[in-house]
Amino acid sequence: MIIIRTFGVILLLLGLFLAYGLSKDSRLMLFGSKIKADVIGIDSVKSKRFGYVHYPILQFKYKQKQVCLVNDLSSINPKEVPAHMEIYYKEGIGISDGFTVIYAVFSIISIIMIIFGIIAFRTKHVR
Repeated sequence: MIIIRTFGVILLLLGLFLAYGLSKDSRLMLFGSKIKADVIGIDSVKSKRFGYVHYPILQFKYKQKQVCLVNDLSSINPKEVPAHMEIYYKEGIGISDGFTVIYAVFSIISIIMIIFGIIAFRTKHVR
């Protein structure tokens, strides 16, 4: 019985931790502004595993100011650099690509972990 409850608590905590990590993108999609940003360059960073990772340098207008930042959340192929990208931005929170497949998969995994954690924690052992 203790093993099942411990497993339930572990699943619940892992699901909540994953949901907390996804909350930044959720807040940006809810409260941020959807902006069409121009890709003005590429920032190449040496990586231990992959050689070089290429990040787009974005430039856009936000509240009558010109903002220029590196989107280090998504890498791009330097041969196929897009001219524009749709992003969500808020000054205090940061930048997000929006609702992506990775975001959807991790959201589903988080919900499943929380549900099974609650079920395992509340299950009574019947003999």
